[in-house]
Amino acid sequence: MAPKFRIKVFQISSFIKNFTIVSIVTLSFLLVFFSKSDLYLINGLKNISSSVIIPITRIISLPINTLSNFVDEYKQFRSLKFENKILQEEIIRLKKWQTLAIQNSRENRVLKKLLNATDNNLTLVKTASLINRNDTIYTKLINLNAGHNDKIKKNMSAINERGLVGKVIDTTSNNSRVILLTDPNLSISVKSISDGIFSLLTGNGDGKYLVSSFVKENKMPRLGDIVVTSGTAQIFPVDLLVGKVAKVEKNRFFVLPFVDFENIDYLQIVTSK
Repeated sequence: MAPKFRIKVFQISSFIKNFTIVSIVTLSFLLVFFSKSDLYLINGLKNISSSVIIPITRIISLPINTLSNFVDEYKQFRSLKFENKILQEEIIRLKKWQTLAIQNSRENRVLKKLLNATDNNLTLVKTASLINRNDTIYTKLINLNAGHNDKIKKNMSAINERGLVGKVIDTTSNNSRVILLTDPNLSISVKSISDGIFSLLTGNGDGKYLVSSFVKENKMPRLGDIVVTSGTAQIFPVDLLVGKVAKVEKNRFFVLPFVDFENIDYLQIVTSK
């Protein structure tokens, strides 16, 4: 019985050995095969992805990318628009400040000149600013922001840093009305500096020149001569600057006032001492 058992055991072990070898070889073959097939499969998928999937993906993503870019550009546009609005508002503010600074600088210069305009022969009653004006062919009037509460009275003289402007013709509590030298209804007594020729001047209606309505002894002043108030009519203080002789004719002459009546901001109301 023993020999038969050894033969069977030997046969079984040989079978197991052969089966193991065959299995190993088969598995090795399958591994090699599948590794090669995986490589081919991967390369095929890569080729399909390159030729089909990627273009399709690009086509599908194109509207999304376009929309995304549009949204980004719109956001940038909104941001630029907002910044532009802020800059415009800042420019407007700076222009307002610049205008205010220029105006203040101009007012300071005018007031400084006004302080130096009043000489020792005058008494300063009030420095006032212009509220509005009433210019027509027949009248040249302005309104000031000071009245009899500020001790301003009728027939007081109004001057600025350039010379005589006019005289007060009416007052209320807080306002005054001044008739300008260029008004045809106002006459002033003047004299020339060089020759002392006395005459009367009135407004010419054009708002530019004063024209002589009377010349004492019919003596004409020289061209370019300066005329000042004579003080003889006791309406205006003496020696207030009026203007320069701009044209001389046979029986009359024209005076160009020193005051720029189109640009009046501040006036001094004065009287003689």
